[in-house]
Amino acid sequence: MKNAVLIFLIFFTSLEISLAQGTIRGKVSDENGETLIGVTLVLKSNKSIGCATDFDGNYSLKITDSLPQTVLVSFISYQTLEAVVHPKKDEILIKDFVLKSSTQNIKEVEIVAKATKARDYYMESLKKKSATTIDYVSSESMKKSGDANVTAAVARVSGVSTNGGFITVRGIGDRYVKTCVNGSRIPTLDPFTNNIKLDLFPASLVDNVLITKTASPELSGDWSGAYLSVETKDYPDQLAVNIETSFGYNAQSTFKDVVSSERSNTDWLGYDKNFRDHSHDDFIQVKSTPTQYEEFVAIGLGDYYTALGITGNTPWNETYYKLGLVQLGLLAPALIDDDNAVNAAKAQYNNGMYKSQAFTTINTEAAKKGQSFSNNWNTATRRAPLNFSQSFSIGNQVQVLGKPLGVIGGFRYGSVTQCDPNSTSNRASLVGDQANPGIYLRDVSSSINQLASRETNGWSALLNFAYKLNLNNSISLLFMPNFNGTNNVRSSLDNRESNNLIWTKTQFYEQRKQLVYQLKTEHFIPASKIKIEFNASYTSGKSSAPDFKNLQYLEDPTDSSFQIGGSIGDGIHRYYRYLTDNLFDSRITAEMPLGNKTDLIRKVKIGAAYFSNHKESNQYDYSVFFGPYNETITNDDVNAYLNLDKFGITNGVDINGLPYSTISAYYNERASPANHTFGNNTIQACFAMLDYSLLPKLRISGGLRAEKAKIYTDVMRFDSLNIPKDDPRRDYANGGFPAVNPGNLNELSFLPSVNLIFKIKEAEATQMNLRLNYSKTVARPSIRELSDVATFDYEFRRSVYGNSTLKMVKIDNYDLRYESYFNGGDNISVSVFYKNFKNHIELVNYGDYTWENVDNSHVSGIEIEGRKSITKHFEFRANVTFVKSQTEYVQKKQFISGGVKQYFYGDTIKRAMYGQAPYVVNAILSYTADSIGLTATLSYNIQGPRLVIVSDTKGIPDIYELPRNIFDFKISKTLGKHFSVSLTVQDILNTAVRRSYNYEEGWTLDYDKFRYGTSFLLGISYKL
Repeated sequence: MKNAVLIFLIFFTSLEISLAQGTIRGKVSDENGETLIGVTLVLKSNKSIGCATDFDGNYSLKITDSLPQTVLVSFISYQTLEAVVHPKKDEILIKDFVLKSSTQNIKEVEIVAKATKARDYYMESLKKKSATTIDYVSSESMKKSGDANVTAAVARVSGVSTNGGFITVRGIGDRYVKTCVNGSRIPTLDPFTNNIKLDLFPASLVDNVLITKTASPELSGDWSGAYLSVETKDYPDQLAVNIETSFGYNAQSTFKDVVSSERSNTDWLGYDKNFRDHSHDDFIQVKSTPTQYEEFVAIGLGDYYTALGITGNTPWNETYYKLGLVQLGLLAPALIDDDNAVNAAKAQYNNGMYKSQAFTTINTEAAKKGQSFSNNWNTATRRAPLNFSQSFSIGNQVQVLGKPLGVIGGFRYGSVTQCDPNSTSNRASLVGDQANPGIYLRDVSSSINQLASRETNGWSALLNFAYKLNLNNSISLLFMPNFNGTNNVRSSLDNRESNNLIWTKTQFYEQRKQLVYQLKTEHFIPASKIKIEFNASYTSGKSSAPDFKNLQYLEDPTDSSFQIGGSIGDGIHRYYRYLTDNLFDSRITAEMPLGNKTDLIRKVKIGAAYFSNHKESNQYDYSVFFGPYNETITNDDVNAYLNLDKFGITNGVDINGLPYSTISAYYNERASPANHTFGNNTIQACFAMLDYSLLPKLRISGGLRAEKAKIYTDVMRFDSLNIPKDDPRRDYANGGFPAVNPGNLNELSFLPSVNLIFKIKEAEATQMNLRLNYSKTVARPSIRELSDVATFDYEFRRSVYGNSTLKMVKIDNYDLRYESYFNGGDNISVSVFYKNFKNHIELVNYGDYTWENVDNSHVSGIEIEGRKSITKHFEFRANVTFVKSQTEYVQKKQFISGGVKQYFYGDTIKRAMYGQAPYVVNAILSYTADSIGLTATLSYNIQGPRLVIVSDTKGIPDIYELPRNIFDFKISKTLGKHFSVSLTVQDILNTAVRRSYNYEEGWTLDYDKFRYGTSFLLGISYKL
């Protein structure tokens, strides 16, 4: 590995050294920030030496003379610019040029540093000139705050809050926040959410995160809160190498014994190499009570019954039984109607070797399959190591066949262990009052303490090539693999009942793999000045939860005896879940300027898009059952109790001296066709938009987008057999469950949007804007949500069902924003917004969980954001968002009648909107001393109580996630030209993550509560 890196470095360095002369590179744009294509740059002393800008406005000019040179920058309709440059031999000098319209007098020449997308100044300029309302997080700000991943970084944006790797914007999240990579979508790989976890993306491989808050026709129309695009690192203009290493100490877990499980030798790489997995195709069900026919066939009478025309489908009767006893020699043919003789023969059969032999023959192979499962039910203890991360990136721009080729490669590995030895997990219930029938008492006496840990390992890589075919055409390719494995383990004790203590042990390992491939081409037609851009992205995604173990057993504290199995609690289960999620996202746009006024933005853009998503889900549920001769557990060593010998056939003699054969423990699969589903989602879209400056101070941008969406999901077997909706054969598991119907959505949506921008003040450094927006957007249920099947969830400890009757959500969005920029980089903005939702979708608790539409919801709020330089070294940034929301619907109680899901309608309910936080506050105080290379940052975040689980049981309230005061601190210091060190302290107060029931008397019962622990990270980096 070291040799490979060394060769890679030598290769890139040698390419750079091959430049025998000085070079200037950069970008040319106009005053509106629009890149200029075909701008001529020549040396004033020798006009035969020159170049022109390409599609991106970039240029590269080689200078052989060692003396200072004057460069002439000229373009039609713009004033010619002169600039003196002096690149030294083998040096690459970065210079950007801004040209002013020829209709204006040039008072000065403006030469600025290269527009690097990772820097705040680039993103701030983009924000000022954008037609839509946007916010951002740059790589520069991520480094200042010490954020390791995108989730932590975007939590500091105005109106943004986080929840376990997911984000909400302006109080709404999940389906209303669309997350992309370089503008293209990738799959979620999660059966319970519509969005991807942003902690998948390490900060070291990201240039910036762009958060668009108002719609535009060129963006997909299925979002409302925010359209978030993670922009991966772009190649540099010259050789750049960056190596970063960090070690983290967590006060709650590092070097301590934490609850864990048996681990594979590849866990550290973010995946399980079949250590936990099991083959399902050849599983054989144990027949603990074989039929009489099966027994007779097993001891050799199969041919005899076949000759009589008797098969396993033939209704069995007493005569067939007697004939079998005759064939075994236990009953004389002449005594076949003698009841005494028949009863004696039956007793001899049941108490002798025949029945025992038949049981053994029938179940031998099934027993072997039961013994093939690992006996790893016990949780384990592991000494937690230091948290660790390592990142490496290298990039360069070189000449290949006389054309510039930009290349960047990056890799990041991370390993984190979190543990809370004192977390809690409680579930409210209603207890009937026998003295007062119909009266229910709330059970809030729960005291469930648990050990909980989470070990996360993963790595991500990035390889990006960008090649300029000529000045007007370019192509870029990106490949990004992501591997992530998370091992969740908990062991809890419920002591609500003094005579029965309930132990719960759960082991849940989930691994995810994404392979992202992206293609981008850009083209410019000089004659018509049309820009054409094509983007295509394909992601191959897979996730699996191999061997999700969940068991409960009882302890009698009076004699320390244990009871396990049967109907005790959740029983003993092994779940296996496999999800394949492949996604293709493409779009093509064409942009053409209108008129010849170069000082005004006037252009039209049209485009089309195609999206396709295919999912397949397979899950398996194995329960452990026990035979009649199973002994009682005498200690809490579950592995000893469930040793593999018990899953084999036992031959013995009972207390009466009679032989028997049995299986002490065996696996029973809850097999159903509904455990194997597929789904397809396609969206065809086209749009037309106008971006037009009516006056120098007044600009309008908007248009219309049309989207045709088709979503279909069904059980594989039911679909292949063309079984119609509500057919009895669609019964979930043969026992009164609702039918598993196909989910089907076919909608054509017309989505207008308009943005009006008024420049109150035009000066670049002290610009002042007023933005007004209206848009119509949608939110579609996902493939998973439209599938009626159930999936057992680790977090809820319950099954989550889909809902094939879900409707699409329709949203009207209104937004008003004032923003003002001052000298020195200070700014302030104020936004007022309102959103109205029809058929808003919520996750509802019916005992189990499912998604439901509610009639009407709305959310309104205000955002205030600003940045202020306090002194030369101190800067303060803050944003605060206040949100008010309401959901109104008629309460309905779900029940099953005749295998069909039905509802009982009750009261009209008004409450806060699901997932909404009433306020979000972020603040960052930074100290920067460039002269000594010192930077220090203190950051703060809090979000108000937000509804996360809706209850449908009267007397049991909704569940809210409560506020957390989160303080983080980072200090970094450069050491010489290339090295720097940093210390980061995360979650200084170690504030608990707490979800609680919203009782009238307060937060008296926590649904769950845990602490991550304060983390200290020491980092060192090298930059070339």
